Amino acid sequence: MAEHPWFVIEPEDDDEFEFTDDERAFAAALRERTAGWAEPHVDGELLRSDGWDSLVACLSFGDPGARHHLIDVGVHFYGDRVRGDRLHNQMFTLTDRPSGWALEATGAVEELADRSAAWFRTVLDKPVVLYVWLNDDRYAYAARFVHADEDRTISQMYQRDLAPPGQAEELIAAGHVHGRGWIQTAGLPTPTLYQHIRGDLGRAVLPPGVRAVTERGPLPGVWYE
Repeated sequence: MAEHPWFVIEPEDDDEFEFTDDERAFAAALRERTAGWAEPHVDGELLRSDGWDSLVACLSFGDPGARHHLIDVGVHFYGDRVRGDRLHNQMFTLTDRPSGWALEATGAVEELADRSAAWFRTVLDKPVVLYVWLNDDRYAYAARFVHADEDRTISQMYQRDLAPPGQAEELIAAGHVHGRGWIQTAGLPTPTLYQHIRGDLGRAVLPPGVRAVTERGPLPGVWYE
């Protein structure tokens, strides 16, 4: 079985974070329960949450087709309970609004490690798909990574200079824009193609007519959530 160095307490981290006995036991149990998983392009680490009120066991997902970070997920361990969900990619705090697959559990350390490992397995199995939109069947003007079992955006990009004329203005007028002009690709028509990135594709719900590819060209642009 493949092994990986997830959830290891490094000496320098031990000096900085001063892990408690319960945190050490939780990390060891979680490391044991996930040690046999073969998961390319996934990194795991332990860190402190903002405010240092919890230990965070985090998995970071990458895009194998490019040097592109996709998403951080993790559990916050508080000694007698855990909470898990998507994490902020810099502060590693939990999302303000829990997702439909969020974890919240109470119990003893070993039980919480069991629940957390099962939750991580569920998240790792969620199908991640990349949708790409082509203009004139040549120019990739938009792309979107999604959890395809629930059509939830992970990250996206939109290039106005490559998009069909007038489309950006139509999307903005229809309200498919957030913040400082971040166009939401969920307002676009059916994608031209999709690529399976990871997870169980059998659980994906794909738009009719979108064609599958196994390789793709570069997707330059600014990515945002």
